[in-house]
Amino acid sequence: MSEKPRLIYGASVRRKRYFVRFLRALFLTVVVAGAYIALNEASRRALADPLLLNIGQLVAVVLAGMLAVRALYNLVMALVRRSETVRIYDKGIVWTKAGVQHKYAWHQLETYREGARGLYFARWPVLQWGANVFTMTDGVQFRYNHRFGDTRTGTQAARRYADYVTGVRMGRALRAQRPVQLHPRLTIYPTGIESGKHEIHWSEVDVRMQGNRLEIRRLDTKGRFKTVGRYPRHKVDNVGGLIEVASATIANYQPERFRQAATAASHGQLRARV
Repeated sequence: MSEKPRLIYGASVRRKRYFVRFLRALFLTVVVAGAYIALNEASRRALADPLLLNIGQLVAVVLAGMLAVRALYNLVMALVRRSETVRIYDKGIVWTKAGVQHKYAWHQLETYREGARGLYFARWPVLQWGANVFTMTDGVQFRYNHRFGDTRTGTQAARRYADYVTGVRMGRALRAQRPVQLHPRLTIYPTGIESGKHEIHWSEVDVRMQGNRLEIRRLDTKGRFKTVGRYPRHKVDNVGGLIEVASATIANYQPERFRQAATAASHGQLRARV
């Protein structure tokens, strides 16, 4: 008996929400416009310090403009956006668009690009842009972006499964002697990695993440790794899968390096115990 899929994450986009936000922004715009009129009347009658009244009017104009733009944006979204729901399970994803439900198991994921990013203040998103793009084996694409709320939550939920599945798929391609292109200037081959104009054998390459950038490094004549390529995460397909494939493959081609790392870690643990 198969286990019931476990829900990891869920979010929805409703057209009604945009209309509610439009009404709220419109109401606030009217209130701020009323405040401007009141300040203007106070200035005409010289009821307070003119400088303070002018500052208040300027603030009211700026605030009213921002609210009006927000109201217009939400009105447009309420007219053109369709209701959409995403559910991420441990067995796959269910995406509902315009009342049509699309169900996919994780093994049907062809490529995954993690492009959703933003500016955050503590736990709260200030500004978000970009999208995580799921491309399935039948060519259907789903875009997960700021419309669903804080994109960090959905990204974290999908990453583990997407990385594993894309890593397995790339591993199968390499064993079948097929290259996999992840970026116009980044391709992995059964024998190594091509980064820009550099063709690097697995015995001389290192792949790692530095913040939100993927780094490709090459072993130089002095036995040190030198960076030959940097790629923003949001511009590369299957970054997590690449890290998994590269880690396993490099360990096979560079056993001494990993043996030394394991020995150093073991010595560190012993010193800590002493």
